Amino acid sequence: MLPITEPSHDVAARDRGDTVLALIAAVSMLAFAWAGFQSAEWIRERFLLSDRAAVASEQSLKLAAEADRLEERDTNLFVEWLIAIDAGNPQTAEIVFDLFRSPLKEFVRTVDVDEQGLPTESIYESVEYDVLDLREQSAALDRESNEQSSASRKASDIAARYGGLGILFAAALASSGVATRFGLRVRRPLIIVTAGLLTVGLVAMAITPFTMLT
Repeated sequence: MLPITEPSHDVAARDRGDTVLALIAAVSMLAFAWAGFQSAEWIRERFLLSDRAAVASEQSLKLAAEADRLEERDTNLFVEWLIAIDAGNPQTAEIVFDLFRSPLKEFVRTVDVDEQGLPTESIYESVEYDVLDLREQSAALDRESNEQSSASRKASDIAARYGGLGILFAAALASSGVATRFGLRVRRPLIIVTAGLLTVGLVAMAITPFTMLT
């Protein structure tokens, strides 16, 4: 009894199919590894950005709290000083004046006054008032915190995208392995589907930002 052999053209087609599947498997494996690496790097960057946002936010709150404390102190003393001036009590006014901080003293010495000796403008209109600088610094840090938080969310989205691509490449890799167990009639559609998955994944990965933090 003669051994049953496949026609030569079927053998050649199977060999070509094996070659294509091997290439698909190799590319899928490399793409899967790269997607996993990028996902981990973007997760790491997400935490770094989140930490920076938290630090900037904490510093912003501290500066804002310090500005509130100084402003409240200056306001209370300034009101007491005005009351003493208005009441015609120079001794009390002098005592309160000695409690003023340097910016407030400088403001009182240089500001224009009316007939009663009261300032004609507010200290908050003075560019040299240090509380205003503290508030500007606090606002700048708050903006930085928001920017870092936004970048952290973006990094998280990119990490999730690479995670999804990793699943797609794993599916292509598994499909290429399964295809080798079938005959030509089943193998050809599997090769087409697997190649399509791989192509879609590679295109998506090509337009996805990457990072090299390590």
